Amino acid sequence: MTDRFLRDTVRHRFTAREAVVLRVERVAPPIVRVTVSGADFADFTSAGPADHVRVFFPDPVTGELVAPTPAGAGEDGIVRPDRASISRDFTPLPRVTPAGVELDLDFFVHPDPGPASSWAESAQPGDSLVIVGPRGSKRGPQDIDALLLVCDETALPSASRWVQDAPAGTPIDVIATVSGSGDWVAGYLGAGPRVHVVAPDPSGGAVIAAIAGLEPIAGGVFVWAAGEASSLVPVRRHLRRALGLPPAQAQISGYWRRGVEAFDHHAPIDPFDPDV
Repeated sequence: MTDRFLRDTVRHRFTAREAVVLRVERVAPPIVRVTVSGADFADFTSAGPADHVRVFFPDPVTGELVAPTPAGAGEDGIVRPDRASISRDFTPLPRVTPAGVELDLDFFVHPDPGPASSWAESAQPGDSLVIVGPRGSKRGPQDIDALLLVCDETALPSASRWVQDAPAGTPIDVIATVSGSGDWVAGYLGAGPRVHVVAPDPSGGAVIAAIAGLEPIAGGVFVWAAGEASSLVPVRRHLRRALGLPPAQAQISGYWRRGVEAFDHHAPIDPFDPDV
């Protein structure tokens, strides 16, 4: 039965929020955490581990921040800018404090950085951003026997939210595709999940082999996978075709695609074999 995996969407006020950097810290060797807040975040809500926000960055040359503005005070909607802007999608990591809502944004930084990670490495308290969304949230399924997460460095922030959102005592396995030893991954995710580090493999074979090395995926196990879209195509086919998992039991998302700038993560990772 797959009904146990079905999740309702809770809608939020969709608006653009001005964000000010509070802190910047290196939380793992390849991850910089930028904490933001502001008066506009008083009603910010994000209740699902797969939530995303659109973050708008200043131009690296001019410093100008071109971004949407709210449709109106307290209203739903945004006014889009009439010029090109620089933006990327990120997993929000919200936290309620006595001073208000703070939002952590974790950036994967690497030797060939894009505009987002370049900004993060030079960010300072007081810098400004604009954040749009999320439109809504789907909480992780709560009636599950176990959870299997497959991710790369870009999807680790979302994986951390899946870990936090899982019912207490749920067995969790995380297959993390990262460069190097990956000995920092367990510390980043916190206590609880069993972490299995595998080397990046465009063919998806390393992830499929890691899945085969675990206990068989029973009917009560929910699977979430995200990361580089091309390498997830064979993983998705393995889960769907070889193992026969229905779409409700295995959610697979391409966060980025090798060689494609600003990849749309809403696009199907395998357009030749879409879910129906």
